[in-house]
Amino acid sequence: MLIGFGDPDSERLAADVIAAHPDMVPVRADSLALGETADGKGGGAIALVWCLGTSSAHGRLVTNRVTAAGCPVVAITDDVDSRGFDFQSTNLEVCFNPYSSDEVLARIDAAIARTTRIEQSVIRQGDLTINVDNFDVQLSGASIELTYKEYELLKLLASNPGRVFRREDILSRIWGEGYFGGTRTVDVHVRRLRSKLDDVSHEVIETMWRVGYRFSSPEHQRRRASERAT
Repeated sequence: MLIGFGDPDSERLAADVIAAHPDMVPVRADSLALGETADGKGGGAIALVWCLGTSSAHGRLVTNRVTAAGCPVVAITDDVDSRGFDFQSTNLEVCFNPYSSDEVLARIDAAIARTTRIEQSVIRQGDLTINVDNFDVQLSGASIELTYKEYELLKLLASNPGRVFRREDILSRIWGEGYFGGTRTVDVHVRRLRSKLDDVSHEVIETMWRVGYRFSSPEHQRRRASERAT
């Protein structure tokens, strides 16, 4: 969730963030009731809060309420306005102005990774369950046998639903910088994963033509399954 975005500077940043995290949704801070974030109705996996300009005071209140509710937050603020934040919270990351899109994206990735590592030893996406402690993968309650590379590829994509990974990025993350094979290796492993996971009810990995792959959200899977059934 992107909270407080509406002025030109914040909208430019929002475009960069949404390009990397398509599931994030912009929300004007002045239109968001604090109670909605506190009870989770306006929340999500992570929140990026714009605390600059006219959104600063409300942004700080939203930030503290969301972190208190257990949701990780990346807040963008001026140094002079930082006293209003609860820095005791382990859910808070702060970017001080002047910021860069690269810094904001890096802090978002760090917050997501930390949340996944600390709170989610089990990754659940719809009917898919990945237990990162014992490498167990289940789909609709049935165990799925995967090779180590297939497992690492699935875990990477499922940990970042909706995010598009370029083939080169996947190759670097899973096979390492020293791997000399081509990106065709990624295509082969995705095809093998699909053969084990996809059926009439599931289409787990989407191809983004000329770009790479992303994990299909449970909502998208249900929509595609309904379309196929129709």
